[in-house]
Amino acid sequence: MNARILQLALVGGLAASGLAVTANAQQGGDVVIAQTQAPPSLDAHVTSAQAARNVNLHIYETLFARDENAVPVPDLAESLEISEDGLTYVFQLREGVNFHDGTVMDAEDVVASLERYREIGASSTLLSAIDSIEATGDHEVTVTLSEVQSTFLDNLSSPRAPIAIYTAEQAALGANEVDYIGTGPFRFVEYQPDSFVRLERFDDYSVNPNYSERDGLAGAKEVSIDSVTFLFMPEAGSRVAALESGEAHVVETVDGPSAGRLAENDAYTVHNVLPFAFQVIKFNHAQAPTNDPEFRRAVMAALDMEEIMAISRPDIYQIDGGWLFPNSPFYNDAALDQYNVADLDAAREHLANSSYDGETLTFIVDNGRPNVDTATVVQQRLAQIGVDVELSVADWPTVSQIGFTPDGWHFWAHGFGIEPFEGPASVIAPWVDGVSMQADDPEINRLYQELTTAMDPDDRAAIFAEFQQHMYDDAVAIKAGNYGLFQVSADELENFVPYRIPRMWGVQLNQ
Repeated sequence: MNARILQLALVGGLAASGLAVTANAQQGGDVVIAQTQAPPSLDAHVTSAQAARNVNLHIYETLFARDENAVPVPDLAESLEISEDGLTYVFQLREGVNFHDGTVMDAEDVVASLERYREIGASSTLLSAIDSIEATGDHEVTVTLSEVQSTFLDNLSSPRAPIAIYTAEQAALGANEVDYIGTGPFRFVEYQPDSFVRLERFDDYSVNPNYSERDGLAGAKEVSIDSVTFLFMPEAGSRVAALESGEAHVVETVDGPSAGRLAENDAYTVHNVLPFAFQVIKFNHAQAPTNDPEFRRAVMAALDMEEIMAISRPDIYQIDGGWLFPNSPFYNDAALDQYNVADLDAAREHLANSSYDGETLTFIVDNGRPNVDTATVVQQRLAQIGVDVELSVADWPTVSQIGFTPDGWHFWAHGFGIEPFEGPASVIAPWVDGVSMQADDPEINRLYQELTTAMDPDDRAAIFAEFQQHMYDDAVAIKAGNYGLFQVSADELENFVPYRIPRMWGVQLNQ
């Protein structure tokens, strides 16, 4: 492999246009976002919850971030040099980047932040290939890997539980002990659990001069509003009421009928965010009969994915069996002839060859309506081939705790969202070492190892196609389809563009 230099590309023709990105414009206004849940933490390192990402990615930034197409691009890094052997990454940092406490970012802050994440990060395995991290200059950090990892920049830029850069002082603290100090375009003001989080524009924010416009979670994060408040509103009707009363300017998600009604009103814009996630159905490979590939094939052959998606996600879904989003450069059609077979006779043949003996099987599911609907449709469909399924419904913390143990369940349905956004390695990773199905699968482990050490994108695409083929051939788990969200913004909030989070840079409030 030749030595490679990654330099920032100027986005939107900045150099050619003669435009300059300067300090944040100050048009003003207070924006309110109604979101479904409260964040479990505002310590970005320790939570992968969507509710936390919505807030935290306004406060904190990362060395690399994802652009509009989910490609890793420099953010706090200025440039990167990768050694010929693929083991050494030398990051040149942007200079003059301010933290919210008035200090200026340097290499020691970055080293301390990466080391903290390796210790307590919610997705610490993202940095598992690192051998050492060293400040090799005031604004230079050298990371040495213990083995070649083709996904290292993907990992570093993951927004799942962001690898945020803290001050070295804050990075020395334990989980949930930090003050909420970052380099992002908004600074933390107030958090009332079960009520709201309020952020204010950081007037000394260091806008990235290498971009002319926002670009995913990177780009020019220019802020024109004074503040943003995230209201926690689990009840869908309350979120819509807040929008219609003028209390909220953005609603994170609304149901289909509400979206249809609001779309007829010129005061609002409904944004169809599709695809946003997969609907998946997991098998417990540690329990009979779901440890039997023939039984799993029977289930996969029996299910009508159109029926599942039309009932569980009735207003915004796609029938698609690929284990990545269709716009991914690694999307492929391997084994898709096995998707959505909906053949009860074929299912009965597989069932007859399986170890199923008429016992009642347990389907765990959280109490969210789409997942309960999915489980109910599966239950009814399997009854038609003689499989007895009972539903066990509980809150999400209870269900997720059970689902990562080998006992107490056979099926589990839930969403799978950030993984297909991030790419092939993130989709495969949850199945490595049997984490998601509670029994080791050597083939998946092999494919993951090969994918994360293959530097050629074509090789990685071929490996991911093998993974998808295996997911179908062995019925490791079932993907029902893609689903989306209806986000709604009030028209006085100008230039709002939906993304994985409701970004509040680049918008203006027309008061």
